[in-house]
Amino acid sequence: MNTISKIFFWIFTIGLGFVNPLISVALVILYYLPGIIQSACTPCIDTSEIHEESHSQNMDDYSNDVLEEMK
Repeated sequence: MNTISKIFFWIFTIGLGFVNPLISVALVILYYLPGIIQSACTPCIDTSEIHEESHSQNMDDYSNDVLEEMK
């Protein structure tokens, strides 16, 4: 959103707040919802990538240990 559309959005939201505050609250929630979801999922993505990397390293270490024991 550019600056002018943000200004119109907030004016519209405040105006609707005088008519029905629940609509105004819903618009604010919808406005901030993508950022909330993104920030909530970012740690999940980071930890899953770290977990996958450590898991593959553990499997490699395990196979190397088995090969050494077989020698």
